[in-house]
Amino acid sequence: MSGAPAILLIFDFDNTLVDSRINFPELRATLTDMLARAGPLPAAREALLRLPILDLVECGRQRSPALAAAMWAAIETFEAEGLKDATAMPHAHRVLAGLAARAYRLALLTNNARPATVRILDALDLTQHFDLVVTRDDVPRLKPDPVGVRYIIDRLGPVRTAFLVGDSWIDGLTARAAGIRFVGFGPRRGDAEARGITAWAWVAELPELLDLDWES
Repeated sequence: MSGAPAILLIFDFDNTLVDSRINFPELRATLTDMLARAGPLPAAREALLRLPILDLVECGRQRSPALAAAMWAAIETFEAEGLKDATAMPHAHRVLAGLAARAYRLALLTNNARPATVRILDALDLTQHFDLVVTRDDVPRLKPDPVGVRYIIDRLGPVRTAFLVGDSWIDGLTARAAGIRFVGFGPRRGDAEARGITAWAWVAELPELLDLDWES
């Protein structure tokens, strides 16, 4: 119905819609090594390796702005390498088009930088499906902070129900912090559940999103 509050689906980028191959475990290890070279680690290495990337950078910032800047440079290097040969996930176009055809509002929320994100979306012809694309350059804090979700809702609302679709526990934490529903995707359900993340639904393949009862 025209003017009625919309259903909003917010999608993660890496390994949800785009097979980017960013090596996040190795990135966390690299950032932790940078912290170790700068002085005593603020926590056990095993604990640091489980933190969101942003939290590791914040540890570096507390040491010095120069260390934080070096850590961001390392992140950008990993992103560039991971996005170099990025491809769309199987059925991404068909699924996004099908959801948009139901008059759902579609947004993308990523911790990646805007230039690389937009370049890949354009190259893979995915940009057309989204009402809004939000990157780390657009918001003051990154996932799992809920500010990005709130930014999207403010711009695409009014919203009847909002969902965050993503492949990782970070997305689950983001959804929980924002008070919206989390839909998990892919093979890492066990990792998310081990961290106390409960999904509204979990799908193994993107076409399964077309079968969910988003109206319930």
